[in-house]
Amino acid sequence: MSKLKIAIFNVGAGQSILIYPVDQISHASLIDCGGEADGFSPVDFLISKNILPKNASGRPYLGNLTLTNYDQDHFSWLPDLRKKIDIWTISFAKNISSKELKEHKGQVTDALNHVCYLKDTYTGPANDFVPIYTTHSYCLKQSDLDGEINTNHLSQIIFIDFEGSKLCVPGDLERAAWEKILKIEGVKEHLLTTNVLIAPHHGRDNGYHEDIFNNCFPEAIIISDKDIMHGTQGGMAQKYSRHILGEGINFGGTKRKVLTTRSDGHILVEFETRGVRSYQGIITLI
Repeated sequence: MSKLKIAIFNVGAGQSILIYPVDQISHASLIDCGGEADGFSPVDFLISKNILPKNASGRPYLGNLTLTNYDQDHFSWLPDLRKKIDIWTISFAKNISSKELKEHKGQVTDALNHVCYLKDTYTGPANDFVPIYTTHSYCLKQSDLDGEINTNHLSQIIFIDFEGSKLCVPGDLERAAWEKILKIEGVKEHLLTTNVLIAPHHGRDNGYHEDIFNNCFPEAIIISDKDIMHGTQGGMAQKYSRHILGEGINFGGTKRKVLTTRSDGHILVEFETRGVRSYQGIITLI
């Protein structure tokens, strides 16, 4: 039976999500590779579990790397990833240039240099990269926005579609950006068939917008963030839970509507054929 495994890693303040097609591991994808420098490393996980295929020289390779947002907490592990693992394709938003990104950030880190290198050298899609899951992505342009550059507003919203199940990863979209991106053709249609929503901007208050849930009726919402330290984090799990219809999903023997990496650790979601989905807190990919 075909299966897509989705690992939402507990990386503290950040985000990293592995999309792992069990019958097509050469097309595994990592959506973001960020997190706290002294925390869990998604790169070391991939290496230690030996779950990626290897090229002719014996180096492991990743089918795709997608960044939803150009902030450090979404790509802090990129230098280590490039050191240890080859990357076949990338899916980065083209709504800001490397030059603009460096000027906006001011402080140019090693990780940001790696981001810009990939942006400037991986210039087109690979025609032979055809995974068994379907990816749809949307983002705003700076010309759609008012004021100065805000990388959160320029986040990609990613939909992963597999055998009747759909995951939505909206990066760090904030309230003002949601009002505009919901008007892009295709976004509402994909939200309507979304089963699992990763909470925007790590589940913080400025990523929440009521209008999302006029078009999205997920069975579960997952928050990827560190321990609650700021007012914008408090009470958000309860707020999001109001948008789940019914009792929620089975997780660890209980019914849950909202899962969080801060309290549940690594989270594994499995999409099977005919829209069958399951959730667990211990990641066993193979």
